Amino acid sequence: MREQLGRLARSAGFCKVLLVCCALIWGSSFFLMKDVMDLVPPFWLLAIRFTMAVALMLVVFWKQFSSHLDRRTISVGLVIGFLEWAGYAVQTLGLTLTTPGKNAFLTGTYCVMVPFCAWLLGMGRPKRYDVVAAFVCLAGLGLVALDNGFPLNAGDLLTLLGAVFYALQLVVVAKEGQELDVWAITAWQFIVMALASLVCGLVWEQPPAISTLLEPNVFWPFVYFGVVCSFFCLTVLNYAFTKVDPTEGGILSSLESPSGVLFSVLAGREVLTGRLVSGFALIFLAVLISNAYPAWQERWQARKARR
Repeated sequence: MREQLGRLARSAGFCKVLLVCCALIWGSSFFLMKDVMDLVPPFWLLAIRFTMAVALMLVVFWKQFSSHLDRRTISVGLVIGFLEWAGYAVQTLGLTLTTPGKNAFLTGTYCVMVPFCAWLLGMGRPKRYDVVAAFVCLAGLGLVALDNGFPLNAGDLLTLLGAVFYALQLVVVAKEGQELDVWAITAWQFIVMALASLVCGLVWEQPPAISTLLEPNVFWPFVYFGVVCSFFCLTVLNYAFTKVDPTEGGILSSLESPSGVLFSVLAGREVLTGRLVSGFALIFLAVLISNAYPAWQERWQARKARR
């Protein structure tokens, strides 16, 4: 039984389910994050949530962390930590200069960038159906997130840069995580993100009052951000990307954006429209193209060979 569960946990199909679950969890945090950011500055928010993630990571995976203190593991962890943190930082800065919808849409463009970043880093030429699926997903994200036009400004360009950092981070995890201990590199990733956010918070922002952090409407969302959205989801994300094709994983991860809109609709903060439904349909089609088409093509070729 234990061996069967181990095989299931290492299977690509199970890891794809995990990525969808992470996307849904992140989507559920959007409106909570917006409420908390009214009370806590963004870099301090990141510093606190990733400090919680570091503490949990070192408690749960101390054995893996302490036994993999080699130069390569540390360097890869530092790289993915910097890339992920840089993505958060420029996306947050971009959000102050553009609309939330455009910020969400342009961040989601990393699903298109992933196959080309993977190609650039020597992981093979992207498959045609994966590229098609990525652009279909991009069109769906546009319908979900954009409602006020699309002239680019400085905030939009910063957000696009953030998407590049996210895409590179996912590809580096997919490439290096197969040979290294994924739990150890994730711990170093969290350490970098917590320290970098703390430094930026000390330099540019006013620290939040302890009384503010202890208020129930701030404390419990922070627990959710730190334990579930950061520690659990990013750890699972890194593990899953060592088992699935990076392009397919990028598309599944990008479900975060439409799920955020969906949870906003369910919470009564947004109205479901035909445009949103069309966007959801295109994103679902992209997932089918990326994940179901290869199996269909394999069955078709096998049937053709039997004739």
